[in-house]
Amino acid sequence: MNRATASFAAFTLAITFCLADQPDPAKLEKQRCPKPSEFALVFSFGYVEDKMPKEDAKFEELLKKIKDANFNVIHCPHTDKRVELCKKHGVKMMVDLLYGEHHVYKNTEKAEALCKKLQNNPDIWGYNIWNDGFGKTVEGRKRDINNVRTWDPTHPAYCGTYRVIGMSKLSNPDIFGYYDFHWKRGPGMHFPHMLAYSNWARERDAWFYTWLSATSGLPGKGNFNRSLYSANTGIACGLKGILWFLADDLMNQKTLEWTEHGRDIIKVHKEIAPLRKELVKLAHPMAIYSTPITKTLNNDAVAEGNKAAFPPGLDGRAIPKDFDLQPSSGEFMLGVFKDDQKRDCVFIANNNAYVEQKVALKLARKGGIEHFVRQDQSWRALEVRDGAIQLLLAPGGGELLRFEK
Repeated sequence: MNRATASFAAFTLAITFCLADQPDPAKLEKQRCPKPSEFALVFSFGYVEDKMPKEDAKFEELLKKIKDANFNVIHCPHTDKRVELCKKHGVKMMVDLLYGEHHVYKNTEKAEALCKKLQNNPDIWGYNIWNDGFGKTVEGRKRDINNVRTWDPTHPAYCGTYRVIGMSKLSNPDIFGYYDFHWKRGPGMHFPHMLAYSNWARERDAWFYTWLSATSGLPGKGNFNRSLYSANTGIACGLKGILWFLADDLMNQKTLEWTEHGRDIIKVHKEIAPLRKELVKLAHPMAIYSTPITKTLNNDAVAEGNKAAFPPGLDGRAIPKDFDLQPSSGEFMLGVFKDDQKRDCVFIANNNAYVEQKVALKLARKGGIEHFVRQDQSWRALEVRDGAIQLLLAPGGGELLRFEK
């Protein structure tokens, strides 16, 4: 073998080994990282820049505050000390890969090194790699997801957009989502967007989150109701996490004191947080139904003469006559699920953000039905009278039920 032939053979062998080290693109597309163990309530000052306290003591003070407010995830740039403090206070870190030296595509070498370093770390939620409209960059977002999945297959990456822009082509997400702020930009699109993401999540073996506005109404007068409504109706559609937009509106960055809007969201968390381990046990919704309504989500009367009105996007989703729960009073929507033990579950959400609903449901199957009680985080049998159950739905409220096996 002459020198030229030997050099070519060595070059060919090197290329072969390099290619062998590359993940199979088709397998990588289908691969999924482990799902989080809790419904996520995410505290965030935003992305691209670091607005978190730079002093470790003040960052720790912030963590104590948000933990007491039932946030279980903080979205921020990584430092070793921050991870150490997150571990100390039981808050997981959603690592911002859109900031500084660990930018997911502007500095892939350092992003890769960080992700590999964080593999199997239980104090890491995962990574945030996009939050805006994709435009024509969906291929770049798919690339970033696959890169992060290669670097750290033990944690998911969140990739979001505005409404549904480009999302129909994002075929490989672990956890994906969107922002809409429907109370400000048109409540008529709330359910169409939720249903789109619910369907995509099922098709892609993914979970979906959403950014919700922290300022959907007047502080102390409607903001709590609207925010709770958005959370509970989302959960009925299969939502598995909320990123609140933004913490600037929830808290004074200098004093770390909660604002009135922040106190509203803390009240929302008191309703949602007790369910956070139960909600992740639910598979994707098998069906989403609604009763007819006489009042809108904002408690306005529906158009006169419209006796079969439904929330926008839920038209044609009346509860079937052969469904196991038949409504006789109340205006609500519900998601139908299987839990991790294959039990039938329903999550019922009020169709009105401002008025409680006295819900009555006739049980059209044998066996009992249980209600998840927030106060002691346990399941309790509901009383069945004359073949029916009753429960009170708070304004914007939601309740989780399951059939006894």
